[in-house]
Amino acid sequence: MTCAGMDTLPLELHAQIFECACTDDGTTAHSLSLVSHYVREVSEPYRYQSLAVAGLDSLVKLVHKLEELPTHRRRVHRLFLSGWTHKQTHEKAVAFDAVAADKYDLERSTIVRIFELVAPTLESLSFVAACPYTSTALLGHLFSLRFPRLHDLAVHGFYPFPHVPNAMPRLERLHLSGNRNPYGLLQLGGLAAACPTLRTLHVSGLVAASSFAEELQSMLIPGEHTDPHALSGTVLPPSLRELTLSVGPSPSSARRYASAVARHEKMLERLRSIAGCGESLGPLQVELRGNDGEADAYELLRNHGRDW
Repeated sequence: MTCAGMDTLPLELHAQIFECACTDDGTTAHSLSLVSHYVREVSEPYRYQSLAVAGLDSLVKLVHKLEELPTHRRRVHRLFLSGWTHKQTHEKAVAFDAVAADKYDLERSTIVRIFELVAPTLESLSFVAACPYTSTALLGHLFSLRFPRLHDLAVHGFYPFPHVPNAMPRLERLHLSGNRNPYGLLQLGGLAAACPTLRTLHVSGLVAASSFAEELQSMLIPGEHTDPHALSGTVLPPSLRELTLSVGPSPSSARRYASAVARHEKMLERLRSIAGCGESLGPLQVELRGNDGEADAYELLRNHGRDW
């Protein structure tokens, strides 16, 4: 379309076009802001609606921008967030001296503030909590906040379990990655209470998770050998229709890992039993995926955001 053609369109249509265009990582919105004063003004409400931010420097810049915006302009709908850059997530050594500790604390507090600022409007969130020293605390804080509009959530890190009642009342899709044996995820009804409309659950990176597999098997296909304690308080959200279980790499075959290998094999046996039940599970469809040990969690969640 020529500039002359654009000039014939009403402001309302320009706004709709810019809203539909600004669905990437923020690049399009930034480019539009440089076109002209008029385009900048019309596209400004959509400048932050879709963002991808990684690394401490970018996090600090984002929180400053969000805090400067009036509430009605702080409309972040889709967000990919990582405390570390992609390169940092692949570094084998994780420092922990006084300087590093201060940096991790700043990362944590900055991410917490971003969550609080975007929670009212956020619809889709992909979050990589790569730092082993803050991962669980950050994910626990995330699950404690109320996200009234969130319908799609993917997280990677050593996650605790959602439990705050009605924290995510519209959440339909949840991907949990980073906890090799999330035993207890389904107990006490915490997941069902926090995400009452959940339809799709993907749990990935399962390794030697025999107790989690037993928890799931006891609930979905109880039998005469079911441990009654394993069933106590175990609840899936009643709206759940798709459950995907992705297996991580098998533990080393070295003798000192023999017990872990045995638990991994037991886990696989139980998960295959569940996945093979088919129609006997009613409306719930269960898919078992093979070794995802080569998967790059950062890229997976980054690409997850591109599916918006």
